[in-house]
Order: sequence, then structure tokens, then C-alpha cells
Amino acid sequence: FIVIKLGVVMKKLLFILLLSFPLLAGSLTLEKGSVVGHTEMMWETIEPKNDKLHADVNMDGDDITTLSGKFWVDMKLFVSDKQDRDEHMYKEMKVDKFTSSTFTISKVTALDSENLYTIDGSLNFYGVDKRVSSEAVISKKDGVLIIDAKSSFKITDFGMEQVCMFMMCVDEKVDFKVHAVLK
Repeated sequence: FIVIKLGVVMKKLLFILLLSFPLLAGSLTLEKGSVVGHTEMMWETIEPKNDKLHADVNMDGDDITTLSGKFWVDMKLFVSDKQDRDEHMYKEMKVDKFTSSTFTISKVTALDSENLYTIDGSLNFYGVDKRVSSEAVISKKDGVLIIDAKSSFKITDFGMEQVCMFMMCVDEKVDFKVHAVLK
């Protein structure tokens, strides 16, 4: 009888431990986040924004250099100040086929300045994975982690042709900024 009771207690403890494992691993929840792109066409600045950033991110304790996981966005949720241009860009970026873009963290390195880091990882854009490094300001206060990262890439490096409209071409270089608030 005691052996049976002890077995039941051990199973319950194991079940509770397995359920709490993500908490022990430092799983972070995205409270809010956005991605802003920046490029140019002739004399015009194009800055589409996506306020629907998603994240699956972990961190061990308070050690920011242990950040791991990924961030992703739905490509059709980028919106600029011109809806007709957005529709054209969706078509050129084939967002029906390449519905999302994902950045997977491979390494976070602290730099000499306070709260300044380099985040290395892999960006999947237009169905192609490429190594990308971002400069980031990352701070943690009262259990809230704030990431403000910036980087750039050329769309042609991902196999996408330069986008042209009415004989004017959009710059192939895209700068982007990511803002994420995690708990």
C-alpha cells in the first residue's frame, strides 16, 4: 500500500515538474513588439510598419547573452502611408507564398557600452536563410526585458529582384528596426 501511494506521489511530482519546465528554462512572453522597415525610391522614403511581432524566446536568469529563440512577422501586415504601394509590394514579395519572415537568434554578445549588444542569427526572408547581425540596446528592469535592434540587408541577397514601379526602382537595401517588450 505504501509503495503504491509513493508511486502515485512520484508521478504527480514528475508531472508538476514537467509542466513547470518552461518556467525554469526562462521562457519570456512578448508583451508588445513591432518591426519597421526603411528603404527609399528616388526622393521618397518608404517605412512600412508591422505591429504584430511574434516571439518564442528564452533567457537563463538575468544573463542577456543567453537569449535564444526566434521572432517572426506576417509579411502581409506591413503597412506604409500608401495602401496602393503596399499592395504592389505584397505582390512583388510574393506574400501569399512567403507568408512570414523569421529571425532565429544564434548568439548574443555584450559590447563595451552599457546595454549594447550584437545579436547574430539567421533571417529567413523570401524563403531564403541568411546570416544577419543586429546592433541592439537591451535592458532589463523590474522583470521587463526591452530589445531595440537594428540591422539591414539587401533583398537581392535573398533571391528577390529589385522592385520597380513606373520606371522607378526601390532601393535594394532595407534597414529595419525591431522593438520588443518581453516579460
